Amino acid sequence: MKIFCCASSIVSVSGIGVGKCFDDIANADYSAKKLQYTDTAHEIPLREIPFSNEEIERMLADNYNVVLPSRVYTRTALLSMLTVADLLQSAPSLSGKKVVVVNATTAGGMDKSELFYRDYIANGDADIALVAGHEPADSTKHVCDILKSMGADVVWSSTISTACSSSAVAVGVGMDMLKCGDVDFAICMGVDPLCKFTINGFNSLGILSKDVCRPFDADRDGLNLGEGAASVMLTADGNIPALCEMLSCETASDAYHQTATSPDAVGPTLAMKAALKKACVDADKISYVNAHGTATPNNDESESIAMINVFGENVPPFSSTKFWTGHTLGACGVLELALSAEMLKKQTILPTRNFEKVERLTPVCKMEKTELEYIMTNSFGFGGGATSIIIKRV
Repeated sequence: MKIFCCASSIVSVSGIGVGKCFDDIANADYSAKKLQYTDTAHEIPLREIPFSNEEIERMLADNYNVVLPSRVYTRTALLSMLTVADLLQSAPSLSGKKVVVVNATTAGGMDKSELFYRDYIANGDADIALVAGHEPADSTKHVCDILKSMGADVVWSSTISTACSSSAVAVGVGMDMLKCGDVDFAICMGVDPLCKFTINGFNSLGILSKDVCRPFDADRDGLNLGEGAASVMLTADGNIPALCEMLSCETASDAYHQTATSPDAVGPTLAMKAALKKACVDADKISYVNAHGTATPNNDESESIAMINVFGENVPPFSSTKFWTGHTLGACGVLELALSAEMLKKQTILPTRNFEKVERLTPVCKMEKTELEYIMTNSFGFGGGATSIIIKRV
Protein backbone atom coordinates (compact mmCIF):
# COMPACT_ATOMS: atom_id res chain seq x y z
CA MET A 1 0.00 0.00 0.00
CA LYS A 2 1.28 3.46 -0.92
CA ILE A 3 0.80 6.33 1.51
CA PHE A 4 0.97 10.01 0.63
CA CYS A 5 1.20 13.31 2.45
CA CYS A 6 -1.49 15.54 0.97
CA ALA A 7 -1.36 18.63 3.21
CA SER A 8 0.92 20.25 5.79
CA SER A 9 1.04 23.17 8.19
CA ILE A 10 3.69 24.81 10.36
CA VAL A 11 3.28 27.37 13.14
CA SER A 12 6.70 28.60 14.19
CA VAL A 13 8.86 31.61 14.97
CA SER A 14 8.07 32.62 11.38
CA GLY A 15 4.34 32.70 12.04
CA ILE A 16 1.89 30.51 10.12
CA GLY A 17 2.71 28.54 7.00
CA VAL A 18 5.21 26.06 5.61
CA GLY A 19 6.25 28.46 2.87
CA LYS A 20 6.84 31.29 5.34
CA CYS A 21 9.06 29.10 7.51
CA PHE A 22 10.91 27.80 4.44
CA ASP A 23 11.60 31.32 3.16
CA ASP A 24 12.79 32.57 6.54
CA ILE A 25 15.25 29.69 6.88
CA ALA A 26 16.52 30.49 3.41
CA ASN A 27 16.78 34.24 3.80
CA ALA A 28 16.17 35.56 7.31
CA ASP A 29 18.49 37.21 9.78
CA TYR A 30 19.03 34.39 12.25
CA SER A 31 20.18 36.48 15.20
CA ALA A 32 18.37 36.21 18.53
CA LYS A 33 14.94 37.84 18.72
CA LYS A 34 13.46 39.74 21.65
CA LEU A 35 10.93 37.69 23.61
CA GLN A 36 7.37 39.00 23.87
CA TYR A 37 5.38 36.33 25.69
CA THR A 38 7.83 33.98 27.41
CA ASP A 39 8.64 34.68 31.06
CA THR A 40 12.15 33.52 31.95
CA ALA A 41 15.08 34.79 33.98
CA HIS A 42 17.58 33.11 31.66
CA GLU A 43 19.34 35.33 29.13
CA ILE A 44 19.35 32.86 26.26
CA PRO A 45 18.05 32.85 22.68
CA LEU A 46 14.60 31.31 22.39
CA ARG A 47 12.52 30.93 19.23
CA GLU A 48 9.05 32.15 20.15
CA ILE A 49 5.86 31.98 18.08
CA PRO A 50 4.90 35.65 17.54
CA PHE A 51 1.32 35.40 18.84
CA SER A 52 -0.12 35.68 22.33
CA ASN A 53 -2.74 33.18 23.48
CA GLU A 54 -5.40 35.87 23.12
CA GLU A 55 -4.29 36.59 19.57
CA ILE A 56 -4.46 32.89 18.69
CA GLU A 57 -8.05 32.67 19.97
CA ARG A 58 -9.01 35.68 17.85
CA MET A 59 -7.23 34.26 14.80
CA LEU A 60 -9.06 30.95 15.17
CA ALA A 61 -12.39 32.78 15.23
CA ASP A 62 -11.70 35.44 12.59
CA ASN A 63 -9.53 33.55 10.10
CA TYR A 64 -10.68 29.94 10.49
CA ASN A 65 -14.24 30.21 11.84
CA VAL A 66 -13.29 28.22 14.94
CA VAL A 67 -15.11 29.87 17.85
CA LEU A 68 -14.02 28.38 21.16
CA PRO A 69 -16.27 27.97 24.21
CA SER A 70 -15.26 30.15 27.13
CA ARG A 71 -12.76 28.27 29.33
CA VAL A 72 -9.04 28.15 30.14
CA TYR A 73 -6.99 26.86 27.19
CA THR A 74 -3.36 25.90 27.46
CA ARG A 75 -0.94 27.28 24.89
CA THR A 76 -0.41 23.70 23.74
CA ALA A 77 -4.11 23.30 22.99
CA LEU A 78 -4.33 26.66 21.20
CA LEU A 79 -1.30 25.95 19.02
CA SER A 80 -2.63 22.47 18.22
CA MET A 81 -5.92 23.90 17.07
CA LEU A 82 -4.18 26.63 15.07
CA THR A 83 -1.98 24.27 13.06
CA VAL A 84 -4.89 21.93 12.29
CA ALA A 85 -7.17 24.82 11.33
CA ASP A 86 -4.46 26.00 8.95
CA LEU A 87 -3.90 22.45 7.66
CA LEU A 88 -7.56 22.14 6.71
CA GLN A 89 -7.30 25.19 4.43
CA SER A 90 -5.27 23.19 1.90
CA ALA A 91 -6.60 19.70 2.66
CA PRO A 92 -9.34 17.63 1.02
CA SER A 93 -12.76 17.82 2.63
CA LEU A 94 -13.09 15.53 5.64
CA SER A 95 -16.87 15.59 5.72
CA GLY A 96 -18.06 12.02 6.17
CA LYS A 97 -14.51 10.68 6.07
CA LYS A 98 -12.99 8.32 8.63
CA VAL A 99 -10.09 10.09 10.30
CA VAL A 100 -7.50 9.17 12.91
CA VAL A 101 -5.62 11.82 14.89
CA VAL A 102 -2.15 11.18 16.30
CA ASN A 103 -0.86 14.11 18.32
CA ALA A 104 2.48 14.48 20.08
CA THR A 105 3.81 16.71 22.84
CA THR A 106 6.37 16.64 25.63
CA ALA A 107 5.15 19.51 27.82
CA GLY A 108 1.38 19.06 27.63
CA GLY A 109 -0.38 21.84 29.53
CA MET A 110 2.57 22.78 31.72
CA ASP A 111 2.31 26.49 30.89
CA LYS A 112 -0.96 26.74 32.85
CA SER A 113 0.09 24.20 35.49
CA GLU A 114 3.06 26.43 36.30
CA LEU A 115 0.67 29.32 36.98
CA PHE A 116 -1.44 27.08 39.22
CA TYR A 117 1.53 26.04 41.36
CA ARG A 118 2.88 29.59 41.49
CA ASP A 119 -0.42 30.79 42.96
CA TYR A 120 -0.81 27.73 45.19
CA ILE A 121 2.64 28.12 46.72
CA ALA A 122 2.16 31.85 47.23
CA ASN A 123 -1.42 31.81 48.53
CA GLY A 124 -2.24 28.25 49.56
CA ASP A 125 -4.97 28.21 46.93
CA ALA A 126 -5.28 28.48 43.14
CA ASP A 127 -7.79 28.23 40.30
CA ILE A 128 -8.26 24.52 39.58
CA ALA A 129 -9.27 25.41 36.00
CA LEU A 130 -5.60 26.12 35.30
CA VAL A 131 -4.75 22.41 35.53
CA ALA A 132 -7.80 21.11 33.65
CA GLY A 133 -5.69 20.93 30.49
CA HIS A 134 -2.55 19.55 32.12
CA GLU A 135 -2.64 16.12 30.45
CA PRO A 136 -0.98 15.85 27.02
CA ALA A 137 -4.17 14.40 25.53
CA ASP A 138 -6.11 17.59 26.31
CA SER A 139 -4.84 19.23 23.13
CA THR A 140 -5.75 16.14 21.12
CA LYS A 141 -9.32 16.30 22.37
CA HIS A 142 -9.70 19.89 21.20
CA VAL A 143 -8.38 19.00 17.75
CA CYS A 144 -10.83 16.11 17.51
CA ASP A 145 -13.67 18.44 18.50
CA ILE A 146 -12.79 20.80 15.63
CA LEU A 147 -12.66 17.94 13.13
CA LYS A 148 -15.99 16.53 14.30
CA SER A 149 -17.60 19.97 14.01
CA MET A 150 -16.54 19.96 10.35
CA GLY A 151 -18.19 16.62 9.68
CA ALA A 152 -15.24 14.27 10.06
CA ASP A 153 -15.80 10.84 11.57
CA VAL A 154 -12.92 10.68 14.06
CA VAL A 155 -12.68 6.95 14.64
CA TRP A 156 -9.53 6.91 16.80
CA SER A 157 -7.05 9.26 18.41
CA SER A 158 -3.87 8.96 20.42
CA THR A 159 -1.24 11.18 22.02
CA ILE A 160 2.45 10.28 21.82
CA SER A 161 5.18 11.45 24.19
CA THR A 162 8.61 10.03 23.38
CA ALA A 163 10.62 13.20 24.00
CA CYS A 164 12.01 14.90 20.90
CA SER A 165 11.07 12.05 18.55
CA SER A 166 7.40 12.29 19.57
CA SER A 167 5.81 13.67 16.41
CA ALA A 168 8.00 11.55 14.14
CA VAL A 169 6.67 8.53 16.01
CA ALA A 170 3.16 9.95 15.54
CA VAL A 171 3.76 9.86 11.78
CA GLY A 172 4.67 6.18 12.01
CA VAL A 173 1.53 5.43 14.00
CA GLY A 174 -0.58 7.30 11.44
CA MET A 175 0.98 5.33 8.59
CA ASP A 176 0.29 2.06 10.41
CA MET A 177 -3.35 3.02 10.97
CA LEU A 178 -3.81 3.69 7.26
CA LYS A 179 -2.24 0.34 6.42
CA CYS A 180 -4.78 -1.37 8.67
CA GLY A 181 -7.49 -0.18 6.29
CA ASP A 182 -10.93 1.32 6.85
CA VAL A 183 -9.41 4.77 7.48
CA ASP A 184 -9.45 7.60 4.93
CA PHE A 185 -7.03 10.07 6.50
CA ALA A 186 -4.50 10.27 9.32
CA ILE A 187 -3.69 13.64 10.83
CA CYS A 188 -0.28 13.46 12.48
CA MET A 189 0.96 16.41 14.47
CA GLY A 190 3.26 17.71 17.16
CA VAL A 191 3.18 20.74 19.43
CA ASP A 192 5.24 22.17 22.25
CA PRO A 193 5.17 25.65 23.80
CA LEU A 194 7.97 27.43 25.58
CA CYS A 195 7.49 27.15 29.33
CA LYS A 196 9.55 27.19 32.51
CA PHE A 197 9.42 23.40 32.72
CA THR A 198 11.36 22.91 29.49
CA ILE A 199 13.58 25.99 29.72
CA ASN A 200 14.71 25.25 33.28
CA GLY A 201 14.97 21.54 32.60
CA PHE A 202 17.27 21.94 29.61
CA ASN A 203 19.23 24.61 31.44
CA SER A 204 19.85 22.19 34.32
CA LEU A 205 21.39 19.79 31.80
CA GLY A 206 23.82 22.50 30.71
CA ILE A 207 22.94 22.15 27.03
CA LEU A 208 21.42 25.57 26.24
CA SER A 209 23.59 27.91 24.20
CA LYS A 210 23.84 31.56 25.19
CA ASP A 211 24.11 32.46 21.51
CA VAL A 212 22.47 31.36 18.27
CA CYS A 213 23.14 27.63 18.01
CA ARG A 214 25.72 26.18 15.61
CA PRO A 215 24.67 22.73 14.38
CA PHE A 216 27.60 20.40 13.60
CA ASP A 217 30.20 23.12 14.24
CA ALA A 218 33.25 21.91 16.19
CA ASP A 219 32.77 24.78 18.68
CA ARG A 220 29.01 24.30 19.18
CA ASP A 221 27.95 24.71 22.79
CA GLY A 222 24.29 23.78 22.94
CA LEU A 223 20.83 24.20 21.51
CA ASN A 224 18.24 26.96 21.29
CA LEU A 225 14.76 26.00 22.42
CA GLY A 226 11.84 26.97 20.21
CA GLU A 227 8.12 26.55 20.29
CA GLY A 228 6.21 25.15 17.41
CA ALA A 229 3.20 23.29 16.13
CA ALA A 230 3.04 21.33 12.91
CA SER A 231 0.66 18.90 11.24
CA VAL A 232 0.46 16.72 8.16
CA MET A 233 -2.42 14.85 6.57
CA LEU A 234 -1.71 11.37 5.25
CA THR A 235 -3.84 9.22 2.95
CA ALA A 236 -3.64 6.04 0.90
CA ASP A 237 -5.81 7.60 -1.82
CA GLY A 238 -3.50 8.06 -4.79
CA ASN A 239 -6.04 10.23 -6.61
CA ILE A 240 -5.56 13.12 -4.18
CA PRO A 241 -2.79 15.59 -5.11
CA ALA A 242 0.20 14.84 -2.88
CA LEU A 243 3.21 16.69 -1.51
CA CYS A 244 5.29 13.51 -1.27
CA GLU A 245 5.06 9.76 -0.92
CA MET A 246 5.67 8.36 2.56
CA LEU A 247 7.95 5.36 2.13
CA SER A 248 8.85 4.42 5.70
CA CYS A 249 9.01 5.48 9.33
CA GLU A 250 11.11 3.33 11.65
CA THR A 251 11.98 3.67 15.32
CA ALA A 252 14.80 2.19 17.41
CA SER A 253 16.43 2.75 20.79
CA ASP A 254 19.93 2.38 22.15
CA ALA A 255 18.75 2.33 25.81
CA TYR A 256 22.00 4.05 26.73
CA HIS A 257 21.15 7.07 28.89
CA GLN A 258 18.16 9.13 30.02
CA THR A 259 19.27 12.31 28.24
CA ALA A 260 22.03 11.33 25.82
CA THR A 261 22.56 9.20 22.74
CA SER A 262 25.21 6.48 22.85
CA PRO A 263 28.68 7.55 21.65
CA ASP A 264 28.66 4.82 18.99
CA ALA A 265 25.19 5.90 17.80
CA VAL A 266 23.56 2.47 18.06
CA GLY A 267 19.96 3.73 18.15
CA PRO A 268 20.20 6.29 15.33
CA THR A 269 22.08 3.80 13.16
CA LEU A 270 19.44 1.12 13.70
CA ALA A 271 16.60 3.54 12.91
CA MET A 272 18.20 4.84 9.72
CA LYS A 273 19.06 1.36 8.44
CA ALA A 274 15.58 0.07 9.28
CA ALA A 275 13.97 2.99 7.43
CA LEU A 276 16.05 2.25 4.34
CA LYS A 277 15.15 -1.44 4.48
CA LYS A 278 11.42 -0.78 4.91
CA ALA A 279 11.46 1.77 2.08
CA CYS A 280 13.35 -0.65 -0.21
CA VAL A 281 15.80 2.16 -0.97
CA ASP A 282 19.57 1.73 -1.15
CA ALA A 283 21.61 4.13 0.97
CA ASP A 284 23.24 5.68 -2.09
CA LYS A 285 19.81 6.72 -3.40
CA ILE A 286 19.18 9.17 -0.54
CA SER A 287 19.48 12.68 -2.00
CA TYR A 288 19.52 14.56 1.29
CA VAL A 289 19.28 14.02 5.06
CA ASN A 290 17.35 16.44 7.23
CA ALA A 291 19.42 15.99 10.36
CA HIS A 292 18.08 16.19 13.90
CA GLY A 293 21.06 18.52 14.39
CA THR A 294 20.33 20.12 17.76
CA ALA A 295 23.84 21.62 18.14
CA THR A 296 24.53 19.84 21.41
CA PRO A 297 27.97 18.22 21.54
CA ASN A 298 26.40 14.80 22.12
CA ASN A 299 23.69 14.80 19.45
CA ASP A 300 25.70 16.14 16.54
CA GLU A 301 28.66 13.86 17.21
CA SER A 302 26.41 10.82 17.56
CA GLU A 303 24.36 11.71 14.48
CA SER A 304 27.52 12.24 12.44
CA ILE A 305 28.75 8.80 13.47
CA ALA A 306 25.36 7.29 12.59
CA MET A 307 25.45 8.82 9.11
CA ILE A 308 28.95 7.45 8.58
CA ASN A 309 27.78 4.04 9.85
CA VAL A 310 24.93 4.05 7.34
CA PHE A 311 26.41 5.83 4.32
CA GLY A 312 30.13 5.15 4.71
CA GLU A 313 32.36 7.60 2.88
CA ASN A 314 29.47 8.86 0.75
CA VAL A 315 27.35 10.72 3.29
CA PRO A 316 24.70 12.62 1.29
CA PRO A 317 24.16 16.36 1.66
CA PHE A 318 22.63 17.12 5.05
CA SER A 319 21.67 20.12 7.14
CA SER A 320 19.81 21.22 10.26
CA THR A 321 17.18 23.96 10.29
CA LYS A 322 17.16 24.36 14.07
CA PHE A 323 19.35 27.46 13.94
CA TRP A 324 16.11 29.22 12.90
CA THR A 325 13.20 27.23 14.31
CA GLY A 326 14.98 26.29 17.51
CA HIS A 327 14.52 22.83 18.91
CA THR A 328 10.75 22.50 19.04
CA LEU A 329 10.90 19.23 20.99
CA GLY A 330 7.72 17.22 20.39
CA ALA A 331 6.89 19.26 17.28
CA CYS A 332 10.20 18.95 15.44
CA GLY A 333 9.55 15.60 13.71
CA VAL A 334 6.46 16.75 11.83
CA LEU A 335 7.74 20.31 11.41
CA GLU A 336 10.86 19.06 9.65
CA LEU A 337 8.89 16.48 7.66
CA ALA A 338 6.81 19.37 6.29
CA LEU A 339 9.98 21.32 5.46
CA SER A 340 11.48 18.23 3.81
CA ALA A 341 8.41 17.80 1.61
CA GLU A 342 8.73 21.46 0.64
CA MET A 343 12.39 20.86 -0.28
CA LEU A 344 11.29 18.03 -2.57
CA LYS A 345 8.71 20.30 -4.14
CA LYS A 346 11.18 23.14 -4.71
CA GLN A 347 14.16 20.86 -5.45
CA THR A 348 16.16 22.96 -3.03
CA ILE A 349 18.14 22.09 0.10
CA LEU A 350 17.74 24.42 3.05
CA PRO A 351 21.08 25.31 4.66
CA THR A 352 22.61 25.10 8.09
CA ARG A 353 23.69 28.60 9.14
CA ASN A 354 26.29 29.73 11.64
CA PHE A 355 28.67 26.88 10.75
CA GLU A 356 32.38 27.72 10.70
CA LYS A 357 34.63 24.93 11.96
CA VAL A 358 34.56 21.32 10.76
CA GLU A 359 34.57 18.58 13.38
CA ARG A 360 33.64 15.40 11.52
CA LEU A 361 31.20 16.20 8.70
CA THR A 362 30.30 19.42 6.89
CA PRO A 363 26.61 20.27 6.39
CA VAL A 364 25.14 22.21 3.49
CA CYS A 365 25.71 25.86 4.44
CA LYS A 366 24.00 27.73 1.62
CA MET A 367 20.84 27.31 -0.43
CA GLU A 368 21.47 24.52 -2.90
CA LYS A 369 19.32 23.89 -5.96
CA THR A 370 19.70 20.23 -6.84
CA GLU A 371 17.82 17.12 -7.92
CA LEU A 372 16.08 15.57 -4.93
CA GLU A 373 14.31 12.21 -5.18
CA TYR A 374 14.52 10.62 -1.72
CA ILE A 375 14.88 12.46 1.60
CA MET A 376 15.57 10.98 5.01
CA THR A 377 14.55 13.04 8.03
CA ASN A 378 15.76 12.15 11.53
CA SER A 379 14.33 12.80 14.99
CA PHE A 380 16.14 11.63 18.11
CA GLY A 381 14.98 11.91 21.70
CA PHE A 382 15.87 11.48 25.34
CA GLY A 383 15.91 7.90 26.53
CA GLY A 384 17.62 6.76 23.36
CA GLY A 385 14.62 6.93 21.05
CA ALA A 386 15.50 7.44 17.38
CA THR A 387 13.09 7.72 14.45
CA SER A 388 13.90 8.03 10.75
CA ILE A 389 11.40 8.81 8.00
CA ILE A 390 12.00 8.44 4.26
CA ILE A 391 9.91 10.32 1.72
CA LYS A 392 9.90 10.31 -2.07
CA ARG A 393 9.22 12.95 -4.67
CA VAL A 394 5.88 12.67 -6.50
